[in-house]
Amino acid sequence: MASVSYQIANLLEKMTSSDKDFRFMATNDLMTELQKDSIKLDDDSERKVVKMLLRLLEDKNGELQNLAVKCLGPLVNKVKEYQVETIVDALCGNMVSDKEQLRDISSIGLKTVVSELPLASSALATNVCKRITGRPSSAIEKKEDVSVQLEALDILADLLSRFGGLLLSFHTTILTALIPQLSSPRQAVRKRTIVALSHLVMSRNHQIYGKLINVLLDGLTRTVYSSTTRTYIQCIAAICRQAGHRFGEHIERVVPLIVQYSKEVMMN
Repeated sequence: MASVSYQIANLLEKMTSSDKDFRFMATNDLMTELQKDSIKLDDDSERKVVKMLLRLLEDKNGELQNLAVKCLGPLVNKVKEYQVETIVDALCGNMVSDKEQLRDISSIGLKTVVSELPLASSALATNVCKRITGRPSSAIEKKEDVSVQLEALDILADLLSRFGGLLLSFHTTILTALIPQLSSPRQAVRKRTIVALSHLVMSRNHQIYGKLINVLLDGLTRTVYSSTTRTYIQCIAAICRQAGHRFGEHIERVVPLIVQYSKEVMMN
């Protein structure tokens, strides 16, 4: 343990160098160490490594930022739960930063952390997911910055895809944030919203499922054929693919509307 701590301390010192090449090589060496199954970090080393990698996310060198993000993947499986929470809180805070590059790299970092969270540790996954979920939901509703919206939608979709069943208490909040995005003037926002909603309905929350279907059918009934109509139809198709037999009880309501809009498309 002592030799590992010394080696890590040596790398961390080099990562503070004014020479970007030294910082890059030291960070690359750190990633190599973190990828070893045998490595064990003591509490002090965990804290210092987490602090350093979060600091490097703001480095002026883009390649070094990317390398620091890559280190987060193996790191979340090496440190204690409270350190993972520290990482998540910092990344979520950076998501609403005034610095575009920091927002972008932190979004990638959150996706990396979500993809590496161990499925076997439901307690850790639940705690971390709950810390993350409220932030993307809030970011999605802020239309001033589309890039933040898109990244938040991606992160939310990743969370729901892997851990949707652990987030039942957030489903209503998530649905409330997502539904208005189906009418977004930006096609990319609408498409990612559909992906997130399709993952949301996989979690067996019948109340949320029924509410979403009703919103979509009500929208189809009230609107003339438009890009929003196409989005509603695409969303229904995505839900149908994901929800399986549960969609059967809504077929009699859905099919006539789809047929009606199909005829309008052919006439136009």
